[in-house]
Amino acid sequence: MQQPTILVVDDEHRLADLYATWIGEEYETLTAYDGRGAVETIDETVDIVLLDRHMPGLSGDEVLEHIRADGHDCWVVMVTAVDPGLDIVQMDIHDYLTKPVTQCQLMRLIESLRVKNRFDGSRREHDELTNKMATLDDELDFDDLSNTDEYQHLEDRLKTVSDELAAEAEEAEAKLSDLYSEE
Repeated sequence: MQQPTILVVDDEHRLADLYATWIGEEYETLTAYDGRGAVETIDETVDIVLLDRHMPGLSGDEVLEHIRADGHDCWVVMVTAVDPGLDIVQMDIHDYLTKPVTQCQLMRLIESLRVKNRFDGSRREHDELTNKMATLDDELDFDDLSNTDEYQHLEDRLKTVSDELAAEAEEAEAKLSDLYSEE
């Protein structure tokens, strides 16, 4: 499998350079030090974006909007000091890491994304939904979460996608069973 190209976006130059150094030994790495630079740098070769959320000028949220509006289908991970809130439910991101992060965390995340890159739409969406739920569960009180429309929507969507995956698995199992019974 080809090594992914990773765009590191953070307005803290030293931190962006540190992340790029950590992952640059294993992966092709690009760096942008602000939102405008990220928008100018990203192209079809970028597979993963590690995106700071709070930056002057274009915020990480705005950069994400540009990435999706321009049709880039890369994995986007928020790597930020901003604690996540219910607004992440609507964000088209794969994961959300709260700083500080370690080299091991970044490397593990990137390797996980390389494997998940083989996922189709439903499996990819299932993974993104479970990551968002885990992030919210870790950061916010469950009783407060469970009473929100956003979290309920997330749970409902996860159930729908899980049911779709279960139906696909049953269908595949039936096809295999038919193949073996023909022999």
